[in-house]
Amino acid sequence: MNSNFYLFIPAHVDQNSELESVDLSWIYEDINNDLNVAQGSLNNAAAAALNHKVSVIIPGENILFLTADVPGKNLQHIQQAVPYILEDSVIDDVDDLHFALIKATDGKAGNSDTANEYNVAVINKDYFESIISQLEKCGIHADEMIADYALLEKNTLLLDGGRVLFNSYNLKFSASIENDINLDNYGLTENNMNKLIYCNTEADLDKKIDELSAELNIKKEQCNTDPLLYLISHKSEEKNINLLQGLYKKKKNWSKTGKTWLPVAVLFVVWLSVQGFMFITDYIWLNNQNKILETKITQIYKNAFPSAKRTDNPKARMESQLISLKKRKGQSGRSFSEMLASSAEIFSKTQGLKIKSLRYYDGRINLELDIASLQALDKLKSQLIKDKGYLVEIQNASSEKESVTARVQITGATL
Repeated sequence: MNSNFYLFIPAHVDQNSELESVDLSWIYEDINNDLNVAQGSLNNAAAAALNHKVSVIIPGENILFLTADVPGKNLQHIQQAVPYILEDSVIDDVDDLHFALIKATDGKAGNSDTANEYNVAVINKDYFESIISQLEKCGIHADEMIADYALLEKNTLLLDGGRVLFNSYNLKFSASIENDINLDNYGLTENNMNKLIYCNTEADLDKKIDELSAELNIKKEQCNTDPLLYLISHKSEEKNINLLQGLYKKKKNWSKTGKTWLPVAVLFVVWLSVQGFMFITDYIWLNNQNKILETKITQIYKNAFPSAKRTDNPKARMESQLISLKKRKGQSGRSFSEMLASSAEIFSKTQGLKIKSLRYYDGRINLELDIASLQALDKLKSQLIKDKGYLVEIQNASSEKESVTARVQITGATL
C-alpha cells in the first residue's frame, strides 16, 4: 500500500447529506506514480481506493485552525486540556467538538520558541462522525483526514472560482467568496503572503485578482490544471493535523499480522487469571467500603435536608435539591437562540458595531466588539437594559483613533 489516494469531500456536504447521492472527486497514483483525477459515486471511489493509502480531504470551511500554549509533556493530559484552554475561542460547546492537535514545532523544525505551542484543528463531531460512518459503510477506511487548506504551500493564497484557500504557519482557512474578494475580512497582509494562485475564476474576478497582486506586491500564478490536482501536486511538506486522533484513531488490522501475537496472548491469559483472583479480593473489600460510604452520604443528606421523607439514592436526591435551589435563586438563563434573536434588532441598528467574538454560557452572552464611540457603547447598553430587560456589564473598553474596543457581558433575565 505505497500509492496514495486522495478523496475530496465537497464543501456543500453537511452531517445530513448522503454521500452516496453526491458526485465525488478523487486523485490517485497509478503504477507509474503519476497523479490522475477521477469523479464518480461513493461506491466508485471505494473501488478505486483499494490497496492505496487513503487521505480524505475535508473542506476547510468546516475545520477551525487555532493554536494553544500548553505546558507539560504528557500528551494525554494535553489533549484533555486543549478543549478547555480554547473554550473562549469557539462558539459551540466543547463537548460537541472534536479537537485534533500536533506540536507546532512539527511545522517549524528547530524553533525553540514554540516548545509548548500546539496547532489545533477543531471540527463538529456530528459532521465528522457522519463522514466517517458513511465512508466506512462503503469500505473506505481513511488513514488520515485533513483540511484542504493544509495542502497548500506556505504563505500561498489560492482562488478557485467561488472559494479561497490560504495556508501559513499562524493562519489557515478556506471560505466561499461571491463577486468580491475582501482580504481584510481574513486578516491577510503582504507580509504573510508569497504568491497568489488562481484557477477557474469568473471574468469579473480577473480584474480584482490583478488589483490584489499589485496591491500586495506578490507573485500571481495561473493554475492551468484541475485545482484539486494542483493542490496534490504542489502540496506542502509540513506535517498536517490528522483529525483521526483519540477515539477516531484508525485501528490496526490485526488479521494481517499473522499468528505472531499468539504467544503474547497465552501469557496474557495466564496473567489475567492471576489478576482475576486479585480483582475478586479487591472487589469484596471495595464493596464493604462502598456500603460504609453510602451510610455516610445518607447521614449527610439527612443533616442537610432534615425534612426529607425519603433517603433512598441520597446522592441523586441531593443533586436534585441543589438544582431546585439554583433555579429558585434565578440562575437559570435564557437559551442562546432566544437571547440572540431578541438582541439582533438592537445590534443591527447600532452604527459602527462589529462583533469580533461571541460566546454563550448559562444564560450569559460574552461579546468582544468594536463600536464607533463610548457614547454609542453606552447607548447600546441602555437599549439592551430598557428594551429587553437584560443585565448588561461593560467589563472593559479601550478607545482608539476611530473606534472603541470593548468586552460586554449580557445576562438574560430570570425565566
